Amino acid sequence: MESSPLEGIRVVELGGGIPAGYCSHLLAGYGADVVQIGDPGLTEDEDRYLSRGKRRVPMPDADDLHALLTAAHVVVDGRAPADGDAGMPGARQLRERYPHLVITSLTPFGLDGPHAEHRATNIVSFASGGIMALTGERDRPPLQTGGEQAFMLGGLHGFAATATALLGALIQGEGDLIDISFQECAASMLEYCAAAWEYESLFVERSGNTPRPEWGVYRVADGWAGVCCLGRQIPALLDVLGVEQEPRWLDPVQRTEHADELSAHILVFMAERTKDEIVALGPPNKVPFGAVRTPAELVNHSPLLERGFFDDGPDGRLPGRPFPGLTWVRLQPVVQAGIDEVLSTWGRVAEEVAS
Repeated sequence: MESSPLEGIRVVELGGGIPAGYCSHLLAGYGADVVQIGDPGLTEDEDRYLSRGKRRVPMPDADDLHALLTAAHVVVDGRAPADGDAGMPGARQLRERYPHLVITSLTPFGLDGPHAEHRATNIVSFASGGIMALTGERDRPPLQTGGEQAFMLGGLHGFAATATALLGALIQGEGDLIDISFQECAASMLEYCAAAWEYESLFVERSGNTPRPEWGVYRVADGWAGVCCLGRQIPALLDVLGVEQEPRWLDPVQRTEHADELSAHILVFMAERTKDEIVALGPPNKVPFGAVRTPAELVNHSPLLERGFFDDGPDGRLPGRPFPGLTWVRLQPVVQAGIDEVLSTWGRVAEEVAS
């Protein structure tokens, strides 16, 4: 059996929460041995998804905590900066006391700055990163996207940075402190909108489901589908729509001036077809069409099943590997464990490291 890329890596998850849970979930999926300390503070569904593949132990005393941290390679810290104390040091104190560790701190605003000790819900992180300036209709209040996207994004960035720092630690023999801010992670999704303001003082406003006619989400016969054409793909889109290739459609400036008319053509075209019919037109015509799938449809979506995206287990079918390629461990439900049980294996390593 092919080994996992993080096999043998020992991870301690502190503080709980969605960002830390998702970061260490991905580490576990790629083979790390994750020990989750205490109650992760998740809902039942969040816990079922994010805590798979981990062992959960009660809060250890100072000696047991020291043994765990001495033997670990990584600490994923989901606590607010102010949560550190003498019994459970903060991220910076952990870095000082255990220089071999990669310590990934996941907080709303980072470890420094005027808001460093502030807490935040997902919607606050989503808004403070600027994304809500872009989500929703222009003449209506801003919207938050579904789920806990800002928190999950923080966990995803935390995983990527942790894996990179871990490679450096294994090569150089010294750990690092990774400071992940949910606000900064959200801001990284602004794409050209942030640069437009920085370099051209251009404020990009909310534009709903249809930023422009050739890039938007439309209602179809059985739900919603989208099109996302670049300029070079406009001729192919016009052919599919049955619209003559006139200069007013091909020239980007004129196309903007006639946006409502082009949008009307797309609206009629979409409304007369189902999601599957729209998607099927994409490859042969080289037009980037896509369908908006419901959760029930995604669970049985053949492209996701073919790439092994889901883990099937006692808790049902849940998202698993984020992308194909590296070996993924099919994660099982979280296991309640005693600290002595963990230290029976990790403790031997701690003794070796200490000696």
